[in-house]
Amino acid sequence: MSRSRITLLVVALTTYIFVSANSHAQTVESDSALAAQLRRSDELLLSAVHTADRSVWQRFAASDFFYLDEEGGVTYLSNFLQDLAPMATKPLQIRTYKLTRINETAIVLHEDIDENKVRYIFTETWQRLDGRWKLRALHITNVLSDPPAIKLNTAQIEELAGTYRFGSDTFTVRGDGDRILANRAGVPERERKAETRDVLFTPGEPRRRIIFLRDSMGKVTGLVVRYESSDTFWTKVP
Repeated sequence: MSRSRITLLVVALTTYIFVSANSHAQTVESDSALAAQLRRSDELLLSAVHTADRSVWQRFAASDFFYLDEEGGVTYLSNFLQDLAPMATKPLQIRTYKLTRINETAIVLHEDIDENKVRYIFTETWQRLDGRWKLRALHITNVLSDPPAIKLNTAQIEELAGTYRFGSDTFTVRGDGDRILANRAGVPERERKAETRDVLFTPGEPRRRIIFLRDSMGKVTGLVVRYESSDTFWTKVP
């Protein structure tokens, strides 16, 4: 299981614990007034990250607040505040904002964008504690996108073309003009794009790469199918 999936499961479990502990009789509902209120709070928090204004975070974050990052690391409030430092970039801008209220707990999902058009998904758990809404848990996911593609010439594509084997499975790469097509046995053929001469990616799957291996003479001898930190090695069939 990938780290991103593990962290999302942790967020879901944490949210469940917060909500379950809050009330036996739960009423799930939307709350436009609360959504507007917490959106304003989130905008202040986003701005405070860039100005390193710790007082804003101390105002809105619960004492047991934690931030769960994409690598699975957990940062609690004291260290989170300590790590804040002024930034030269502009604050993230909220594009969409959805809130679901369950009695005294609010689950928020919002999508943000930075000045370079990179997208982020925020998952938040807010709770009303002593009459004030406090942020208790935060998880941020960077929405990955495909890398820029380059064009390989026919000769370069032919170097990669062939059949590769992993155990009893086979993986085939072939050229079709300036297109690169590949598929695992029994799976429909798909077009791949070149990130570099020896690295291909599948459009719409930015976490996955196909990396070709060469010997000392430059001849392709195999490939690696990489999904995040997981590698599968395939040997080229002579």
